[in-house]
Amino acid sequence: MQSNNSSKAIHFFTQMGDTFSRESSELIVEAPLEIVINQQRHILIMFTPQMIRELVTGFIFTEGLISKVSEIEECIISSGQRGDGEQVIEAKVTISSNRVFSTGTNEKRVSYSSCGICGKENYYDLKNGLGRVKSRQRFSMGNLKKFLPRMQMFQPLYERTGGAHAAILLDKEGNPILHCEDMGRHNALDKVIGYTLTRDITCEDKILVSSGRATVEMILKTARAAIPVFVAMSRPTSRAVEAAKFYNITLMDMAKGSNRIYSHARRIEGF
Repeated sequence: MQSNNSSKAIHFFTQMGDTFSRESSELIVEAPLEIVINQQRHILIMFTPQMIRELVTGFIFTEGLISKVSEIEECIISSGQRGDGEQVIEAKVTISSNRVFSTGTNEKRVSYSSCGICGKENYYDLKNGLGRVKSRQRFSMGNLKKFLPRMQMFQPLYERTGGAHAAILLDKEGNPILHCEDMGRHNALDKVIGYTLTRDITCEDKILVSSGRATVEMILKTARAAIPVFVAMSRPTSRAVEAAKFYNITLMDMAKGSNRIYSHARRIEGF
């Protein structure tokens, strides 16, 4: 069984009746990414090592540390080893924004992909500089329903490991433009946003589909990217719905064949 940097072959034992057998399968890779901004701010993210540059770009953008990609003057990505022997991927980023040090210098923070805003010094900092999404684009529920049966085609890492989240960007007709996977749904979303920033893709007429649930942080990231429609494949949290209403985002969930629209249904044709 072949492995790559996003999955790894692991051996395990499984019981069938009264006997145990030794088998193997691929599991998703969890790796540390340390982002060092202007040689002072240190952020550690646990992630799946695909699309690293896009993740770094999307993360510092959705954190509000930059307002446009041109503020990134340099981004050097390298792999190395810590003093304890653990391998780590490092991204040294130089940005021109003064907002980097709004909460002090020499910051160190751990952000685990499973919990999103865990480790943030101030939850309310996430909302700094955010505005309501401005988009008059309308979308077809029929186009969305046509895409959903094809969704697994854009989740190859999930197909191999059963443990990956996906974020997929669709155009106004429901056609996939790009798809990203990661162990964490927040990271997958940041990869999509980073990709749009580095390729100068506008998001005012796009749909974001997430394989996971919608949380308030996911909605805040979507708002900063100005994506008007967020479709989750699981039930959202109540605060996600409140945030979507406030930031003018059409929030839907299509879990288990449902098509619930929680906010700003006017963007869906037929309303």
